Amino acid sequence: MATQTKSRPVKLSILVLALGVALITFAGCATRVRTIPELPELQNVTVLLGGPITFDGKREYLPRTITETPIAENELSFRYSHNEIQQRNDSLELLALFNPLTLVGFPTGGTQSTVSGKLDILKATEVLKSYTATCMLEVTRTIFSDGESFSELRRKGLVAVRDNIEAQMFKDKEFLAKLSGGHSSSSAN
Repeated sequence: MATQTKSRPVKLSILVLALGVALITFAGCATRVRTIPELPELQNVTVLLGGPITFDGKREYLPRTITETPIAENELSFRYSHNEIQQRNDSLELLALFNPLTLVGFPTGGTQSTVSGKLDILKATEVLKSYTATCMLEVTRTIFSDGESFSELRRKGLVAVRDNIEAQMFKDKEFLAKLSGGHSSSSAN
């Protein structure tokens, strides 16, 4: 009878340890994403404005709330740019050699990517309105997984920034309708 009561705390301790290890392992594999300003993503994206677009990049990263037209009736044009900073934190790798928790998925380092984007709406050379968004992504590495690559993080960040600028523009749709002279709203998805 005494051995049965002693084995219960041991079994409970093993169960708690296993759950803790699983939590550390699975939580460390996920990519943490934070976008500023924090806005809900739009379900249906509509084109709000059209005009010439200046952008040196893939068109899939442009906000879908604007569309390329050769010459706008309202004389509007757009300038879109993005920037990225990547950082790899390897400071924990030497410590990981001596840490027994490394064998159960304890973090050995991390990767961070910060993507920012800016959309300027211009009339001639005057900036009428600017929209900016920043997305910070972070992945924790373990001996079992390096997490997502810088390329994957970059793509996620560019899409998140695009989606955020679209949400900002949707909040300003009355103002943007005045800018366009009332011509807007065709579906972009």
